[in-house]
Amino acid sequence: MPLLVYCALLQDVTTELPTHGVRSADVHAVRTGRLIALYSEMEQSSIAADSFKDSALEFHHVVHSVFARSAVIPFRFPTWLSKAELIAHLEDKSVRYESFLRDHAAHVQMELRVEQTHAGVSHAASGTEHLRARAAQLGELEKKTSELKRVLAPQVLEWRERDTAEGKRLFALVERDRVPDFRQKLGGIKVQVSGPWPATEFFALE
Repeated sequence: MPLLVYCALLQDVTTELPTHGVRSADVHAVRTGRLIALYSEMEQSSIAADSFKDSALEFHHVVHSVFARSAVIPFRFPTWLSKAELIAHLEDKSVRYESFLRDHAAHVQMELRVEQTHAGVSHAASGTEHLRARAAQLGELEKKTSELKRVLAPQVLEWRERDTAEGKRLFALVERDRVPDFRQKLGGIKVQVSGPWPATEFFALE
């Protein structure tokens, strides 16, 4: 039967593992080397289009119940593997996975969404005026980003960022026990914040 894979974590982590997951299926663990991967056995057809959203929420509940107490590497939902494929994957990625989980055992990821202001430029404006307005928008966005990084500098170990159509997504690597301080520093600043999440943006690319 196919396996729906939730996440990987270190074997030496002392945390209670969840017993039930998506569609109330039992959660099992496969161990190889220093790694554990959590999964449920189920047919792919059991996650239908009309239940996909609810199943995704159940999936993330499993991952975050473990992440609440330890570092994890979450798998994308839904990831389907055979048991042999899962073991082979863990063996192939063991060095990278173990290094990440060990180095970031006490770290989490916070996300900030910084939106750019939209300058009111008429449709009749010249190309030069549109370019100037765009440059002003980008300048304001960079100013907001720099100010956020300055304010949060004492709490943040490292930053990652991505450009979006609306502005920027900032990812902050934060010590787990400093999340309350991180949120407190944002008091009064209008910015979308979410987290804590597993620090996947800081997972080294191959």
